[in-house]
Amino acid sequence: MKIAVAGIGYVGLSLAVLLAQRNPVTALDILPEKAAAVNAGRSPIGDDGIRRFFSEKRLLLTATTDPVRAFSGADWVIVAAPTDYDPDRHFFNTSAVEQVLIQAKRYAPEAVCVIKSTVPVGYTAEIRSRLGLTRLLFSPEFLREGHALSDNLSPSRIIVGADPEDPALKADAAAFASLLLEGAEKKDVPVLLMSYPEAEAVKLFANTYLAMRVAYFNELDTYAEMKGMDARRIIEGSAWIRASGRTTITPASATAATACRRIPDSSLRILTAYLRT
Repeated sequence: MKIAVAGIGYVGLSLAVLLAQRNPVTALDILPEKAAAVNAGRSPIGDDGIRRFFSEKRLLLTATTDPVRAFSGADWVIVAAPTDYDPDRHFFNTSAVEQVLIQAKRYAPEAVCVIKSTVPVGYTAEIRSRLGLTRLLFSPEFLREGHALSDNLSPSRIIVGADPEDPALKADAAAFASLLLEGAEKKDVPVLLMSYPEAEAVKLFANTYLAMRVAYFNELDTYAEMKGMDARRIIEGSAWIRASGRTTITPASATAATACRRIPDSSLRILTAYLRT
């Protein structure tokens, strides 16, 4: 089974490394220096897990800047191209994703394409119809930059969006989830198969929830600091779940939340995009 991954950022490279443990993977990027680094066995991004795998594992991984070489004969094409947000026009620039999908259709017409890039709700169904891509999936990522491979090795959940009226595509969705699980170290992982817009909305609201949590604990921390209180004690006491007898926020995550003094721009952008859909 041959796999192509378009985009050598933290999403694309972590997936390429994960899957290259068991499958031949070709990573594609427009930057020659990134492809050269991968081919030399060096990580072009800052991720300790990826660096460790390059030095310790035998990976079936190559990289190129040539889409013909990357996509020809591929069974799977994973799209991890950037979707920069335009704050003036209030929309995600999905042109790089579309370009990859057009190339994949041309050079690997039988491949299953999987969008991993962040896109607006409704995008996957629209681009599938417009480009005539029958085998197209959307799978949101929940990765921390700098710990992307670790998060792929031990995912909290795997979500794949497909057309629920297409049995063959639902089978492709299940197969992709299995592909990710094969490379993961954690095997007891919830797998959720849902529609395109539901999967796209999961990414949106997961990011928005995290942003709201940061804002909530920022306010708590500010209040505690003003009153000379210990924010950790307040967090531990207020975040207790009666049914399970435990807190929802660990001291480490509380520190991370209170260390951030504003909602991340990426979360604000995703929320803005949602409000405009």
